[in-house]
Amino acid sequence: MNIHKEDSSVEGNKHFDLSHHYHSVAEKYDYLYKEYYEGKSSVLMKCLDLKPSHIVADIGSGTGFIAEQLFKLSGLNNPVCSHHFVDPVAVYKGILRSLRPGGFFIEANWVDGGHPMFNSAENVFSTYYQNVVKERPRLLQEMNLQGKISHQEVTTPTVALAKSKLYEMFRCRYMSMFNRLSDEQIEEGIKELENELFKDVKDDDRINYNYVVLITKIHLD
Repeated sequence: MNIHKEDSSVEGNKHFDLSHHYHSVAEKYDYLYKEYYEGKSSVLMKCLDLKPSHIVADIGSGTGFIAEQLFKLSGLNNPVCSHHFVDPVAVYKGILRSLRPGGFFIEANWVDGGHPMFNSAENVFSTYYQNVVKERPRLLQEMNLQGKISHQEVTTPTVALAKSKLYEMFRCRYMSMFNRLSDEQIEEGIKELENELFKDVKDDDRINYNYVVLITKIHLD
């Protein structure tokens, strides 16, 4: 069984309650995350090396966008199972117990948002990334694994995003960590981009960038 786990919800030194965040973005979820999920699906296809006979579960799957992409792109015989969770340690242990011989678990976390950010957004994202990195050893230690663990940073294919959509993503706080920013801070940040980096960029102009995804692969002995 090959397992993909969705992004960590760690904020600061505590687990962030994402229920309010995902309720607020629910109606536009696939629209807001489309480019990111398409890039991530491409990375996972390379890392998983899926065969039609494989059984795949997408853990922390959101609306199932990636699960659907993996199913379509790999020609799997079986549908991709999608699940949500709260306690990562308990869920990881359960996943590893259920793996068949030769099975493996892949966790994918973005570590570079790729697209330009204003200063306060960049600071919040940097804090998130540092905590993701710090959480990995603790989680793996608590799982008491008997297997091979590898880490790899993978860059997604180039993404093209309209400037107007990027601003909408900021205003909708498409990254949960942006809930730490007030409406005023976000508007000031957008004004910062308008006056500096995007001074000559029109609303419909495309911004090209790449995401960086941290892949942690656990292959049991």
